[in-house]
Amino acid sequence: MSDDARPQVLIIEDEPDMNDLLADILSAYGFEPVQALSGEQGLERLAERPPDAIFLDLMLPGLSGFKICKQLKDSRQTRTIPILILTALDSHPDRRNAYEAGADDYVTKPFTPDALVSRLRECLEQTRQCVERYDHLTLTIEPTGSIGALKAFNALMTCLYCRTDLATAEIEALRKGLVALADAADGWATHRDGRPPVRLSIRFEGQHLRLAFEAATDSGDAFLAEHLAPDAAVPAALTDAGVIDRLVTSDAGVTLEKALPPRKT
Repeated sequence: MSDDARPQVLIIEDEPDMNDLLADILSAYGFEPVQALSGEQGLERLAERPPDAIFLDLMLPGLSGFKICKQLKDSRQTRTIPILILTALDSHPDRRNAYEAGADDYVTKPFTPDALVSRLRECLEQTRQCVERYDHLTLTIEPTGSIGALKAFNALMTCLYCRTDLATAEIEALRKGLVALADAADGWATHRDGRPPVRLSIRFEGQHLRLAFEAATDSGDAFLAEHLAPDAAVPAALTDAGVIDRLVTSDAGVTLEKALPPRKT
């Protein structure tokens, strides 16, 4: 959090009236707004002083919001800053693209001040827990190509950046693998009963990461056998990238395990 008693939020919005409105809302709710009218100006402000969170428009002149989001989320130095997309774009592809770029939340215009600030506080609290809760983390999701699953994967990536010294390439390889499995599960469900075939429990315990997949439907075991066998595309790619140490198959399902390197002090 910034040195100031008030959390600092960087606003990257090219419409002056909307930018000023967001600044007024933040000030009224006890935040310190920092305003930028373009992506380039936003990056300059960020370099001067990293904020506690970012409000980011997608339709910007020059450098787009998608590119800014991906640039910041691809960097270990800025990866853990929560990014809330604020946009008039409301299509599923736009939302998916934003979450694939690493966004923490997606809010469409118009919005109410209370709802916007509530979402901001949720993102700040999630990041605080990622930074401070070193004992354990458990997320249980249905891995499909849904927005909720992509958002959960982004939360996991933030935790890995906060808590481990895994290389950026390793963390992004894990995210890519999870997204690929989620898309496969989505296609599987579409051609069968419409329900996600498996559940995924992500357990972060001390120096171990465990991704436990279990069947959620009658066809779930067949999905596990096809997509999570040791020589299947995603597990093989994760093993080759050094993201997974071993794959354990049991009656309960399939677990991908990684022993995490000790953090450097």
